[in-house]
Amino acid sequence: MSRSELFAHFERMYPKCSRKEIEDLIEAIKGDKYWSVCPEHKDAIYVVALTRAKIPKAGGFQAKATYLKKVTVSPEAANFSRRGRVLLAVKDGSNYIGKSVITWSAFLRLMNESPDLIYKLVVEGKIPPFVNNKNVSAIIHTIKGS
Repeated sequence: MSRSELFAHFERMYPKCSRKEIEDLIEAIKGDKYWSVCPEHKDAIYVVALTRAKIPKAGGFQAKATYLKKVTVSPEAANFSRRGRVLLAVKDGSNYIGKSVITWSAFLRLMNESPDLIYKLVVEGKIPPFVNNKNVSAIIHTIKGS
């Protein structure tokens, strides 16, 4: 897809995101980016999904993603995997497993929160399989209540 086609696609997908936020998403895809959930721990990362998770694999479904190239997404989260959504991937042995799918706008909100507390929620399994703007507020409330 060309940059203008990607922009049009993500503008429809995320109508409340600003032009800059959509351009940042496109740059993340083109730049093969990933982000650590917490800088002190390298076993949980965010990557951008490039495809849906449809190919059956042991333990879930396979999708393409930035940085990892291929990632297995848990069955609970696989239905929500789409191009342009963020996968929260946790290291399991030598591979990463996508435990949660996050919309771009919800991801931007989560990135402004405490990484240590988000990592704690990930380890405890308290991040739902799909995170959007509606339920990111509950996660932020959990973080602030800790």
